[in-house]
Order: sequence, then structure tokens, then C-alpha cells
Amino acid sequence: MSKRILVTGGAGYIGSNTTLELLDAGYDVVVVDNLSRGNRSAVDPARLRIVDLADTEGLIRVMKEKPVDAVIHFAAFIAVGESMKVPEIYFQNNTAGSLSLLTAMLKSGVSRIVFSSTAAVYGMPENVPIPETEPRAPVNAYGESKVMVEKMLEWFDQIHGMRSVCLRYFNA
Repeated sequence: MSKRILVTGGAGYIGSNTTLELLDAGYDVVVVDNLSRGNRSAVDPARLRIVDLADTEGLIRVMKEKPVDAVIHFAAFIAVGESMKVPEIYFQNNTAGSLSLLTAMLKSGVSRIVFSSTAAVYGMPENVPIPETEPRAPVNAYGESKVMVEKMLEWFDQIHGMRSVCLRYFNA
């Protein structure tokens, strides 16, 4: 039996392409997306569960319906300029939504996550190329919302043993 991966934001560009790669590699994939910014046609309807990250109980239902081995978390708002006009939606969706997901994972016994962070966590780095040890010093609400999730992941690992990897890429 293949491993089952839950991909959040799987109807977005990166999530849908990652889903295809996972399927090609032999994984079983369940996609969660609220379709607020994703594209329904980018996902096999049989794999898609329309659930918002804020719906902790809905996420738990998805993880219990088809138990998953790990999560790849892409669901996020990503526009830097927008984040500086309406930061509240970035903290609500990206940060609070991620907390809801982590809570659902704990309650469902899922202890591994790959988090789609961003190079925006570095702000204006002193070193180029940027080493992973560069201090996190974001200069916009988008980057700050991702730093907050990275910090939550550090605490969830320390306290709950939830293993995580953070991808801090620039542009896909």
C-alpha cells in the first residue's frame, strides 16, 4: 500500500503540480483546498476535498476518512503588496489557518509536515547568496505570517514531536 499525502492548497499552481509529481511517484494523494484562489480544474475531483483551513473539524474529518501519513502545506495567500494593504487576511489565513491545520494533524495522529514558507522570511538579507542560517527579519506582513508558522512548527516539534521541513523558495 502506498503512502497517503494530504496536500493543502492543492488546487493552486505549486500544489497541483506537486500533486501530479506525487502521483507519478506512486503516492496516494488527497487534496484540500477552499477554492478561494485555487482552480477546481487543476485537481482530479475524486481527490479534492473542499475544506477551508480554518475548519479544524473539517480537516480532521478528511484526515480520518482517508488516514494520511504526512501533509504538504501550500495553502496560503501569497501577494506581498496585498499583505501590506490588508495584513489581517494574511494573519488569519496563513497563520491562524496553519494553526488550525496543525491542531487537526495532532488530533488525527499525523506528525510529519512539509511547509511551503518563503524567502520573504529573510527580509533584506545581509548575505547573498542567502544561507539558511540568515536571521528571519521579514519586511512585509506576508513574510511575517510565514515566520509565525515556522515558529509554531518549531514549538510543535519540541512539544509534540511533529517533524517539519520549511521550504523557503523565491519564485516557483
